[in-house]
Amino acid sequence: MKESFRAIYAYGILFIIMISFSFQGCSTSNRIFSENDIVNSAKRLELKYSIRDRDRRSPLLYFTQSIVKEINARNEISYTAYDVLSLSASSFTPDEKAIIIIDNEVYTTVIDKMELDNIRNISENTTNILTSDSTNLSVVTGYSENNRKIVRFSYKIPLSTISKIKDSDQFSLRYYCGPSMLTIKPKRKSIKKIKQLIDNT
Repeated sequence: MKESFRAIYAYGILFIIMISFSFQGCSTSNRIFSENDIVNSAKRLELKYSIRDRDRRSPLLYFTQSIVKEINARNEISYTAYDVLSLSASSFTPDEKAIIIIDNEVYTTVIDKMELDNIRNISENTTNILTSDSTNLSVVTGYSENNRKIVRFSYKIPLSTISKIKDSDQFSLRYYCGPSMLTIKPKRKSIKKIKQLIDNT
């Protein structure tokens, strides 16, 4: 009996590991994608990474940033950031500014576009009951409501700021939502990929 249990346990662990690797293989996060934009006659490189906020006091639930690097026919380079903030429903709307902090130096960006969506999800709570004829019946016991705000920002990152990021070991992004100060710190792996994006031609 013990041997059988150990075999089932081992196969279970192996299955979980395989599933984990398959999800990592399908992930588009922390990968650089390159393509040619024939409309704008430019080479386009994109890097996307995400951060989940573990601070329960923070209204920030999840943060995603995509950085697009474009090299045009005249070999001119530009960088555009696309930030998506997933916030709790009670959060204040962020100020219309994104701040980059590099080695305690503050660089304020000019927001090109800001969008706000209020997302409302309602799901059923169910339970199974056993009827008199031994049949399982699923019964709705109530409803759960999950509300959140999705805020999107896009802005150009000046080449001078890009140069500072390249020479630094870490940087952070700052947003202000009413009384809340949101500081987003990319992980080392993401910073390494950002530097690869900068060096990629």
